[in-house]
Amino acid sequence: IPAGSCEFPNNTANAMNMYSCSAAGDTIDVTWVRITDLNGKDLYPIDPRKPFILELIAFNNGPDYADNKVDVRVFEYQKAWQTGKCGWAEIPTFGALNGIDGCDFAKNCPLTSGDLDLKIELDLSPYSSIISMLTANSALQLQISMKDYNPGSKHEEITCIVAQLKIN
Repeated sequence: IPAGSCEFPNNTANAMNMYSCSAAGDTIDVTWVRITDLNGKDLYPIDPRKPFILELIAFNNGPDYADNKVDVRVFEYQKAWQTGKCGWAEIPTFGALNGIDGCDFAKNCPLTSGDLDLKIELDLSPYSSIISMLTANSALQLQISMKDYNPGSKHEEITCIVAQLKIN
């Protein structure tokens, strides 16, 4: 580890750390996540400049969702220049990762009630301006909040997960 840098938190040097940030009332519970390359081979760490597959096993306790939007916040684990302490610092995306059409992006609508086994191809290369702000060989945290955009909804959150991982 270079002098002045931070250790990888939560064993992210070796594997992704994922947990739910869902609030009370959220209807989709994500129970398992795996990252693979486009051929289904386990992939870790990830190169955010190349497409990869996010496999999710979840359970939808709510209605079928024919439309959803996703907001993503990006954090990097780094040493704060003010305090010298290591922690998650948000990378400003200026709204570029808000309101992503989940159905178009993940091609998995409708999200039906009950068991969900989802394979989402993620290609972050369109967001290269954000990716270029990240330090190679560092820990990245993605906070992914999905909102209900069914007709008549109030666009309430239906699930939220945090994925912490190592990038190349």
